Amino acid sequence: MKDIVEEWVKQARDELDMAVYLLEGGYFKGTCYHAQQSVEKAMKAGLFKKGWDLEKTHSAARLAAIGKDLRVKFPISEDEIVFVDSIYRGRYPAEAGLLPLGSPTREEAEKSVNLANKLIKSVARKRKIDCD
Repeated sequence: MKDIVEEWVKQARDELDMAVYLLEGGYFKGTCYHAQQSVEKAMKAGLFKKGWDLEKTHSAARLAAIGKDLRVKFPISEDEIVFVDSIYRGRYPAEAGLLPLGSPTREEAEKSVNLANKLIKSVARKRKIDCD
């Protein structure tokens, strides 16, 4: 049986690769969405490492709170958590824009990619997983 942490890191890396591809093509909404998915999966990988039982949530704030309870430190600030959660909440057309102030900019897309990359590297480093 494959290692669940390694599998979640691989999924996080795949989402990040898609985000980077979309960023290069100028598709910033898609970039942010896949970067958010990457962040979420990287955080879940870190929680699984501590024996967490999967809770179906897409909230970075909820995952960070669970991490705090399990003594898992993620390299993500409160402002970054709010940013990531705003990406997920804004994924449906009925909502006005992806982020609180409308469609994402290149800068916001790059920020989401950088954040996802930082989280994947943190979880992989602690687990000694090759994430490149």
